[in-house]
Amino acid sequence: MRAVDERKPDAVQICVFALVVMATWTLVIKFLAPILYVVAEEKAGNPGVAAPIMWDFWWVAHLWLAHLMWYRHRWAWWAAALISWVEVVIVVVKFFFYLRDPIWDLWHLLWFVNKVYVLVFFLILSFLLIRPWFKRQLKG
Repeated sequence: MRAVDERKPDAVQICVFALVVMATWTLVIKFLAPILYVVAEEKAGNPGVAAPIMWDFWWVAHLWLAHLMWYRHRWAWWAAALISWVEVVIVVVKFFFYLRDPIWDLWHLLWFVNKVYVLVFFLILSFLLIRPWFKRQLKG
């Protein structure tokens, strides 16, 4: 019988990592990149360019969920279920309206890629949440 490798991450740890990546990516494309764009435009002699900041605070919920899951908090499963299902509905509705008349400039493309990541992740997480082995991992 093979020994279990304790260093191998479980599915919960992988989900936590994916949530942190998601939050970081959101902060970069929705806040940092637009601000750096304006700074670069001003340095290039084009003052007055508006920062295309996309106000979004879902990254806070994603980091909070990552925290709950990392520490195997008793609310982790319920928070994951609620956030997953709400995110899936929101992103599908956003895609419905966006894809009727898409704009494919850099900022909208960054937004779209971010939303694809969010949708795929939360669909996978929704599937994992109904698996008994994942629930056991989540409870620690």
